[in-house]
Amino acid sequence: MNFLIVTGLSGAGKSMAVNALEDIGFFCIDNIPVALLPRIV
Repeated sequence: MNFLIVTGLSGAGKSMAVNALEDIGFFCIDNIPVALLPRIV
């Protein structure tokens, strides 16, 4: 399983990137707390 983490400052286009990734079939979670990452991985 591969993971792609999208980061950036406010207004950098993160939401647009996530929307584009979802459009091509990626499963995306927006603004997940870091403490929950181990449970998802």
